Amino acid sequence: MPISLNAARDKAIGKIGSSKDQFEFFVASNVLEQYGVEFKKVLEDLMKQRQISASGELADSINPIVDSEGKKLTITMLDYYDFVNEGVKGVKSSKNASTSPYSFKNYGMSADGRASIKKYISSGKAKVSATEGDKARGIGLERKGVKFAKKKSLIDRQVDTLIYNIKKYGIKKTDYFTDAFEKVFANWEQDMAEAMGEDVALSLQLKSSKK
Repeated sequence: MPISLNAARDKAIGKIGSSKDQFEFFVASNVLEQYGVEFKKVLEDLMKQRQISASGELADSINPIVDSEGKKLTITMLDYYDFVNEGVKGVKSSKNASTSPYSFKNYGMSADGRASIKKYISSGKAKVSATEGDKARGIGLERKGVKFAKKKSLIDRQVDTLIYNIKKYGIKKTDYFTDAFEKVFANWEQDMAEAMGEDVALSLQLKSSKK
């Protein structure tokens, strides 16, 4: 959906009657709303094309918000959005994200992280085998005769395996966010300058009609 100054102007005209005497960002606010909608759409399309976040949680978290004054557009997403965008270097290999500012330091994972991965595997969207890779972390040593207080279930061993692989090799750089931003906001300065000009014209028109 291309940004339409005419649509923003038409929508703004409907608000003029409710305006007070102070200057308001009618057209600019509507242009910002269009940018938010377009950016979300392009982000979702690129995430789908590049097979990012199979759980759908990251895409569902995209929320464009224009402030009450119509001067600021904020895009909120889950905190890890940039890890997927820039990638993360692995403990043993940085091949998947050689230029990333992020890197894993160890093989640990928070309880929330483990729960998320477990949910992902249980959904059937990930095929993980708890095999020889587990041994690199000492996982699966029960097969060598070492006794544990509680033997891990298959799903827990699969979670261990996937976490190990993610931490060892890192997260691949996708540039989905960077590419979406560059595509959508290419004409940002020009569009906003024109929108501000329209707001000035509407403000003068409003003041003139009140005389």
